[in-house]
Amino acid sequence: MVRAASSPPAARPDPALEAERLAGFVGGQSAIVVAVTPDGQALPEIGTLPFVRHEGAFWVLASELAAHTRPLIEHGEARVALLADQSVTRNPFARERAHWAARVEAIDREDERFAMITAALRERHGKTVDLLCGLGDFHLLGLHPGAGSYVNGFGSAFVLDGFSVVSQRRG
Repeated sequence: MVRAASSPPAARPDPALEAERLAGFVGGQSAIVVAVTPDGQALPEIGTLPFVRHEGAFWVLASELAAHTRPLIEHGEARVALLADQSVTRNPFARERAHWAARVEAIDREDERFAMITAALRERHGKTVDLLCGLGDFHLLGLHPGAGSYVNGFGSAFVLDGFSVVSQRRG
């Protein structure tokens, strides 16, 4: 009896390498998508906000004029996502992306962290940050990522805990 040659087992991804890829992906993005469902509504409000990653969170300036801001502050939780630019995505089905459940933290202007975080936002996004900080309807919000998922190609999906790769996602 002749046995068919079996193919070698698929190599398991290295969590450290995937965490490095995730860090590079996050660092290459400039805006985060947020989704939150206001009380009494069946559908979520969705927005996109420029961010800076600082001390384990995504930090954004959000205006009360945006439908998502008040529910973010009131609920203290949201879904957040990063999506690779479509122009650099060869196949939209395999688009690099990450999403998380996030805890939302509002920082008062008097908090000592406000100046440090807004300085990081200014360094990343320019002088417009100073203008927004001068407007009373803008709030500094920290989006602290928890459980999530990272996809960087076909069959390449990972379970996240914050910015840590926990395991490969299996079908």
